[in-house]
Amino acid sequence: MSVTTIAVLPFLIWICSILGIAGAPVKDNRDTQGKARRQANFFAITGAPVINGQIPQRLEIRQLQKNQPQWNLYLLALNRFQRMDHSDVRSYYQLSGIHGRPFTEWDGVPLIQDMGYCSHTSNLFATWHRPYVVAFEQVLYEIVQEVAASIVNDTKEEYKAAALTFRHPYWDWAAPASDGGPILPASISGSAFIVLRLPNGSSTIDNPLYQYTFATSDLSSFPDSPFNEWKETLRYPSKQTATASSQNKLVGEQIAQSQDSYAQRFMNLLQAYPRFANFSSSAWTPNSPGYDSLESLHNQIHGLIGNGGHMAIIDYAGFDPLFWLHHANIDRLLAIWQALHPSSFVEPSNEPIGSAVIAQGARTDVDTPLKPFHSDSNGDFWTSATVANITSFGYSYPEIQGKSVSQIKAAVNALYASSSGVTITRRRDVQGQNDRNIAPLVAAGLSSEASVEILPSPPATGNYTEWLTNIRVAKDAMEQTFFIHIFLGDFNPDPKTWSIDRNLVGTHAIMTPYVMKRDPLQSTIVTGQIPLTRTLRAHEQNALLDMKDAGKTTEYLTRHLHWRVTTMDDKEVPRDKVPDLKISVVAANVQAADADDAFPVWGELKVQRGITEGRPAGLGHDDPE
Repeated sequence: MSVTTIAVLPFLIWICSILGIAGAPVKDNRDTQGKARRQANFFAITGAPVINGQIPQRLEIRQLQKNQPQWNLYLLALNRFQRMDHSDVRSYYQLSGIHGRPFTEWDGVPLIQDMGYCSHTSNLFATWHRPYVVAFEQVLYEIVQEVAASIVNDTKEEYKAAALTFRHPYWDWAAPASDGGPILPASISGSAFIVLRLPNGSSTIDNPLYQYTFATSDLSSFPDSPFNEWKETLRYPSKQTATASSQNKLVGEQIAQSQDSYAQRFMNLLQAYPRFANFSSSAWTPNSPGYDSLESLHNQIHGLIGNGGHMAIIDYAGFDPLFWLHHANIDRLLAIWQALHPSSFVEPSNEPIGSAVIAQGARTDVDTPLKPFHSDSNGDFWTSATVANITSFGYSYPEIQGKSVSQIKAAVNALYASSSGVTITRRRDVQGQNDRNIAPLVAAGLSSEASVEILPSPPATGNYTEWLTNIRVAKDAMEQTFFIHIFLGDFNPDPKTWSIDRNLVGTHAIMTPYVMKRDPLQSTIVTGQIPLTRTLRAHEQNALLDMKDAGKTTEYLTRHLHWRVTTMDDKEVPRDKVPDLKISVVAANVQAADADDAFPVWGELKVQRGITEGRPAGLGHDDPE
């Protein structure tokens, strides 16, 4: 045996003790002593504790990876978390199942109907998911402490200190990757195994970010095929059978191709959506041209990651480890919006769909209990009012902690302004190998393969016009999750290529349960938005149009704007066969920001009816806005 092996061996033995016997659920010793107590009391979701009055920040996953002790603790703890005894309400399996299947009672909160507890297409969407992520973070934090305390070598104190400030990371899919790599990090999508760089050497473990492995007994509680056959969570599965595998490379390509639309959508939500009811929910507000929402943007990511796999289906999304990184980011975007719009929050509204604990049509408001999340062991629940301040849960985010409104705007601009509608920059190819322009040259006679180099241009000054595509459709139109692709220019006729087509402006996803039976009498209409300005400016830079002339821009969009619909198996659906689908274009006059710590000021969004009228699913002259 070599000297190196002897040095590494104690650490490897420690890792084995942390992870437990391979493939076996980890019994939690704390739970053994407290199980009887928790049967009488409820799991109090309080967040991770704050040490010495310093509130730690949740970090972007690439930033966390730079902190080697916290990164090691995160992966080891998450690995152990996923192996916890499924009978524990704090187990990965039970916490993930709150969102949807197996539609069973959690922490003593009964269901009134067979649905997940989650609030979707609801004014409570954003606030409901906040204590959900906190509950996950709280349990993970506890396991991180145990892992750190079990270290026996000279790094023990360093790891214990790192553990105290640990918070669950988020994945920022809207900003260019800080490490210059792909938008979807390799740590999440690269391999089912991951190498830990440890003080005494390195060790390879199961990658808990790549997939979650179900127990056989778990699958028997799922009624839907092939989800009751898949032993691991899958992303964009290669087929809908038991032998399917994840296509993470295609997921990465899809995420990268629509990436600019995420940043534009979020910036638009911060700038043009000062009312929480419009900002939060994807439900349609008639005669309001502001069609976007945090929920709609969130759905876009879910759909492109899952695409027939777990993340694309409300019932099963919570089991994918990427769900928690995604929703930590959604919570971050909510927190940034709150900091910039403190006077607006949850308003009274009727639930369009309902949940496991809220009946369809029920009236909800800021004081509605966010079931099943208990705020104490006596059975009280968190509400939107009581979860409004994230510091009460012991965490914050880099863009807002200790910052004024102008400083927050500067931080947001630094991250996302280069992808907004007023600037053009180059970005990497979806595989990070070659630079190519964001919006390839398209015009009559040129194929979708044509492209030109687009050099950075300065932000717009003075007044300019924002152009956006509005999408309106019945949530149950396809009775499953489906996609609407927006193109500016020619595109490949093969539907399998549409989500990565060079002339794609953005792919929007309508996220549903596994089956959402169509009910024309009670159908819920949802909306989304794909910004066009950035792509139009790229075309303008190549002398294809003059955006200063609104008439010419309208004419250009009439000729070159296209939309198509696909299901999760990449099959095209005729646009006129999609119930309640309406595509339109809206525009607003905008005063450009005059400083790095300021936002543009938006005028009223106005529908440009003639652009899509007369085409399948185009907004007609007499259709409501």
